[in-house]
Amino acid sequence: MRAKVVVFEGVTSMKRAIVLEALMLTAFVYGLFVWIYISLISLTHPEWLPMPFSHIDIRPFNWRADVVAMVAFAVSALGFFLWQVIRPKPGI
Repeated sequence: MRAKVVVFEGVTSMKRAIVLEALMLTAFVYGLFVWIYISLISLTHPEWLPMPFSHIDIRPFNWRADVVAMVAFAVSALGFFLWQVIRPKPGI
């Protein structure tokens, strides 16, 4: 007897698209905020860039601040691109 795995039972493709759109927009906004935050740190305290971004000594939390800025910018760009691709277009 095999168990049937049901994922997202009763969830329509429209609901999935709404969740995916919200996820991409959230990645874009938060990635952009982190990148702006570290950019401001680089202007005011450039000596902090090689320091760990967090006090937690477990990867990925102990990445350098400049590495976190690069990852945040990439997440922001990817989130914006995917948000533009999946959002509903008027008239289509």
